[in-house]
Amino acid sequence: MRRLSLAISLAVVTAAVVGAPAVAHAAPKKPIPVQLVAMNDFHGRISETSGGDSQIITGPGDDNIFGPNPALKNANDDTSLVVGGSAHVAATVDRVRSAFAAETGNAGSSFFVGAGDLISASTFESSFFKDEPTIEALNAMGLDVSAVGNHEFDRGTEELRRISGATDGTFTDDVSACEGVVVGETGCFGGPGHEFHGTDFPYLAANVLSGRTGKPMLPPYQVLNLPRGKKLAVIGVVTETTPTIVSPDGIADVRFIDEADAVNRVVPELERRGVNAIAVLVHEGGQVDTPNPAADYINACQNLTGPILDLNNRMDSQVDLIISAHSHQAYNCSLQDPAGEPRLVTQAGFYGRLVSDIRLTVDPRTGDVDRHAASYGATNVPVQRQGAGDAEVASIVSYWKDRAAVAGSVVVGHQTADLDRAYLASKPVRDSESSLGNLIADAQLASADSPGSSLGGADLAITNPGGIRADLNCLAPAGSGQTNGDITYAETFEVQPFSNTVNAVNLTGAAIEQILEQQWAVRGGVDSFLQLSVSSNVRYAFNPNAAAGNRVDPVSITIDNVPLNLAGTYRVAANSFLLGGGDNFTSFVTGRTGGSTPVTGPNDVDAFNAYLAVQPGPVAPPALDRAMSTDPAKQFNDDGSGRGAC
Repeated sequence: MRRLSLAISLAVVTAAVVGAPAVAHAAPKKPIPVQLVAMNDFHGRISETSGGDSQIITGPGDDNIFGPNPALKNANDDTSLVVGGSAHVAATVDRVRSAFAAETGNAGSSFFVGAGDLISASTFESSFFKDEPTIEALNAMGLDVSAVGNHEFDRGTEELRRISGATDGTFTDDVSACEGVVVGETGCFGGPGHEFHGTDFPYLAANVLSGRTGKPMLPPYQVLNLPRGKKLAVIGVVTETTPTIVSPDGIADVRFIDEADAVNRVVPELERRGVNAIAVLVHEGGQVDTPNPAADYINACQNLTGPILDLNNRMDSQVDLIISAHSHQAYNCSLQDPAGEPRLVTQAGFYGRLVSDIRLTVDPRTGDVDRHAASYGATNVPVQRQGAGDAEVASIVSYWKDRAAVAGSVVVGHQTADLDRAYLASKPVRDSESSLGNLIADAQLASADSPGSSLGGADLAITNPGGIRADLNCLAPAGSGQTNGDITYAETFEVQPFSNTVNAVNLTGAAIEQILEQQWAVRGGVDSFLQLSVSSNVRYAFNPNAAAGNRVDPVSITIDNVPLNLAGTYRVAANSFLLGGGDNFTSFVTGRTGGSTPVTGPNDVDAFNAYLAVQPGPVAPPALDRAMSTDPAKQFNDDGSGRGAC
């Protein structure tokens, strides 16, 4: 519906120009106003979010302290906005586009664009149906174009081709929406009125090259029509680190090249076509400092760091703005391009909490963006909940929630308290030990050791923090009909939404030691610490202050209270992503004993649910005592700030 209304508005603009009195030709040509409304890292949050994901902190409250106040028994009176939910994204996009049309007298063009990770790592009502619900909602919102994100590759390139409806029959997209699936069982899940036909918008992938053709697997750019015959090109690229953060088997037919190099290849082609206004959607980002990490600074640009700075420095100066993503940050920055000209670099956070309202003017003589115009800028707009939001999108969400409720409401286990990811200052982190990660590792070891398991047993299990995307809260959601402590299938699915399998392989003891060392690595050009979770029969110590490669003392590593034998062979259970070397844990591949190949086991959610089902009573959070820091001041444990009541 919105795509039609946009087309009509453009047609009206064209008619107005054609029908203008002849005397208007003598007047100076007015700049062409352009609006880009941008969203990134939506991750299938089609329903209204809850908890911290649904709040944007706007002030410290009467105590003038952001976050809990220790002097008042950690009471928190911060003021906030309630945000999120696809129906409210749609309504917010409509509001900002209507405001733009009113301010410009319908003399410009407005487009709704995405910067990737719109799907996957999503909530149950979308992920259970392979994110077809999210695509239906985005189509209804009138999304015009999006870059691919790394999560668009979570289910592999063939699935990306299947869902990318607008590109069918172009580049390497030779898979239609219901091809290769069992309709209603493994894809094309929607009933009458919700039949799946793929995206109405093109996914762009300028830096993802087909191994067969050597050219982009999907279109590298989209040219958008502006009034008076002018054009705006949008180039799409994804983080070059994608092969390290998705399952390698799913992307074996493509290779990822440097994002800036790919953009710079495309720019001359666009210039030859007479397109001088160019935007880039890049699924890569940066970090900004905030005066207080407990607050949300949605339009900040303080001490921007990270890969986006390098990309800005190397992208052709003909690129007029960069819409970034991936780092789940909110910022609007004016940086210098290689020619010393100002260039907008933006990002709109995550989960549909914000959209970026970006304003440009295009010179009608040159067709280029005027970056010195007063209107050249961006504002991140909170997606506030006002009423029910957009009725069409709300109806789509309601349909899929009802469909998901049948399977999702099944109780698969019970808990005594919150089972959380690691938290620091009320935000989830990936560098610390967590009770939920430990429990998942225990479940994977139990799966491998269960009678009749195809995995043939295991000596230990390891899982990664990036594969754990939600907490298991003990307090039952309001209105759910659940009892406090119930764990449902929908909840466990949201914890591990990637449909990985629990696999097993033989590794050397030296490889296990190296895997623990590889928790510290350069990922995406930035030093990072991803603390792995290990099963309860494993202990080790690390020195966070030691040099890279020497932080884990091999002597400290024990399995079943026996020191690790570096020359020995151990059978390790882990998810398929890790065993493929994901997240730069390459020793899962290079450390295999001669001839050992991974054996595929059950889906990771099924393995976890099976473990919960055989527990003699409600599950308690495992102790945080498996990875011990030798520095008392740097313990790297969940600080408990995400824990709630039960």
